[in-house]
Amino acid sequence: MVFALPALPSLKLWRWLPKASLSHLRRAARTAAEMPLGAQQLRRQRTSTLLSLAGVTASLLVIFAQLGIERAVYYSSIRIHRAVLSELVLVSAGFKSLQLHANVQMSMRDIVEANSAVASTSPIWFDIMSIKHTGMNAPRQLAWWALDVERPAIDVPELRENLYKLRATRRILFDRDSRPYFGDLAAVADKGQEVPVLGPPDYRQLLRELFVVGTVAIGPNVVNDGNVIMSEETMAEVFGSWYLDRPAFIGVSLAPGADIIATRDQLNKALNGRAEVITIAEFENREKSYWSSETPVGYITDLGFIMGLMIGMVFIYYAQYQIIRFYLPEYAILKSLGYDWWFFLFMIGQIGAAIITPAFLVAFVMARVFYGAAEAAIHLGMTMGLREMIVALVASLIMTTVSSLFAIRRLWKVDPIMLFE
Repeated sequence: MVFALPALPSLKLWRWLPKASLSHLRRAARTAAEMPLGAQQLRRQRTSTLLSLAGVTASLLVIFAQLGIERAVYYSSIRIHRAVLSELVLVSAGFKSLQLHANVQMSMRDIVEANSAVASTSPIWFDIMSIKHTGMNAPRQLAWWALDVERPAIDVPELRENLYKLRATRRILFDRDSRPYFGDLAAVADKGQEVPVLGPPDYRQLLRELFVVGTVAIGPNVVNDGNVIMSEETMAEVFGSWYLDRPAFIGVSLAPGADIIATRDQLNKALNGRAEVITIAEFENREKSYWSSETPVGYITDLGFIMGLMIGMVFIYYAQYQIIRFYLPEYAILKSLGYDWWFFLFMIGQIGAAIITPAFLVAFVMARVFYGAAEAAIHLGMTMGLREMIVALVASLIMTTVSSLFAIRRLWKVDPIMLFE
């Protein structure tokens, strides 16, 4: 026995969205452009226009701020990564970030150097310490980097010129792009004077004396106020010889003509999970991924961007809704004359475009000023780049499009019969 079930009516999603050809859309857009009712009506509603303009400008400024903060955090975290001279980097297994202080055993260096495609290796050490000198009110934390003076793993501005000064122990190079908490340390060191500073304490809790003999240009990050560079001999004397076996990473330079990807795979197979060899691009991407997904920075900037986007949509929709409500009879007349859904959408889009265009320009100028003031204070590389402008422009288009789609639903419900009520 067979039971026949009644046919279910098909669900028609987007029933309110009419279909149209490309030529139909062009004709509707041309008609709306020749008859700019939306922009004219917007000028008559000055109060709602100014309120929407201020709200959208504030939302775009929030978006620019979030993008700038994100750029500053990511850029400042990979300054050393971009200065690495080698094609590959030997790091600890499962490496995520230098800030986690994961070390690779020096014995892994022998396995890497056994490969015929490897020309040389250069270790570099990293950790955190505080320094103080007579021009400072209190000690400040910075990052220290130790390297092989004869074969440095990195190349930052002015390092080569001052590298020979590090052959004497307890001599360090100070990062002149550090935050201004260190007083006149960089200015005095640039004059060629040896500036004594108090570094980390020894086992008797007495502060060790170091000498700044020159400067380099690196820049701080979110965690550290600045940087110093020293030789591995100075590191062993100040912090202990056990550091020598625990570099932060080891640069792996390849022989001319060696295939980078193939050599990387061969080295990882030889290391068998005890360490890992990655490319410079992977080195940078892992650091960025750590700051983006495993610290609050990524969540905060993403949330701020979404909130700015939503606030902008609300203010544009507010202006569009006010105009639709005020000119409802006029829209009913246009609908009775045969103007279709697409014409109204382009006309409502005019309102959004008339708001978002000046708001974007004002927010862009204000963001440039904000970026400059923030960079002068935090030195994180917070600059307006092409990425920030494009993302903010795309966000503006999304605001206008989404708010117009919501507003057109209210307008399409207009019935010409209301003219006779």
